[in-house]
Amino acid sequence: MIMPLNKLVHAVGISAVLMYGSVCDVGISLAQDSLPVTTQSAVMALAAKQCPTDLSSLQPKMNKALQFIKSASFRKAMLTSLEASIPEAIFQSDGLAQQITFLMEEIARQEQERAHAEKVAREGLTDPSQPLKPCRHRKESAFCYAMDQYLVSIASNLANKNFLSALQCYQREGVR
Repeated sequence: MIMPLNKLVHAVGISAVLMYGSVCDVGISLAQDSLPVTTQSAVMALAAKQCPTDLSSLQPKMNKALQFIKSASFRKAMLTSLEASIPEAIFQSDGLAQQITFLMEEIARQEQERAHAEKVAREGLTDPSQPLKPCRHRKESAFCYAMDQYLVSIASNLANKNFLSALQCYQREGVR
């Protein structure tokens, strides 16, 4: 796996200071700062035994949610995201609490988009109480566009809600 550039620069920078720094306080300060990272790694390893490490178990539900979405790139991105490492995503985030807050906001935003798209799609039906049905892939209309947005929001929130649940599990297990 390739280390992100900012982490590589950070790691190289700390090594250079520890090796060549002449001020003892800098070395002590950096050593004390690295201790929680080691502890956090141990907490993460223990949490990974209790919490999902990816969302691959969601694949059958996601395949069903994606089957009528027109965008092949969206379908591919969603399926690929199910294989992404949750612990790695936590390590790369700016903090678990902030990630959870962001995800909760994103779920609410997607739900608003889903409700709006559903409303627009129902306006295009002769009987708004009938079930929504996906359009044929080549058909273009306001109804089809609204249906696609509706389905994208459902698939997005399927992944988002499961990812949120996983992050909350890691939080309960002590990961910060």
